[in-house]
Amino acid sequence: MAEIKSAIELAMEKTKSLGMDEKERELFARKDIENKVRVILRRYQEDMIDDHGVQKELNNIDGDESLKAKVLCDALIEGFDVTGDNKRIFALFHLTGCGLDERLGVELEALQENFTREMEKRRMIVAARIGDKLKTAGITGSSIEPNIEEWDEWKETLDEVARAFSERVDEWKKRLAEAMNKGSE
Repeated sequence: MAEIKSAIELAMEKTKSLGMDEKERELFARKDIENKVRVILRRYQEDMIDDHGVQKELNNIDGDESLKAKVLCDALIEGFDVTGDNKRIFALFHLTGCGLDERLGVELEALQENFTREMEKRRMIVAARIGDKLKTAGITGSSIEPNIEEWDEWKETLDEVARAFSERVDEWKKRLAEAMNKGSE
């Protein structure tokens, strides 16, 4: 009687002579490390683990230490967003040894302050416009406080300001990546 083989057994038979070359192994290892690092960073940013938990989990990732450090620094740079709260990203820069040098840190603080100042100015303008629209629609009163985050005007303004700052942020990220690459050489 003929032996019935599962799909897995058939696949294993057909691929048993296949293997990965060195370049494919390195690429696979890098992708594996990238995925694990991103999961750890996401968990940290969502406050699911603390500083100690990040260190512990990063240390538990198997692989080349220099590759882990590079992937981690790249992920931190990529994770920086001028429109968001970056306190946890900064903490990770220092916690993981992907430290910001003083000049880049000052530049970043100035960039974030300028962005915040511009957003506050625009928020007041948009809030006044929305208030005028509500008055025109007959919606008035001292307790009327529009939730401007839900208005399309605000979303458009946020996108506009973020686009205006994105070029400067990208330039800062590029300089930070260069500084980190020099430090790891």
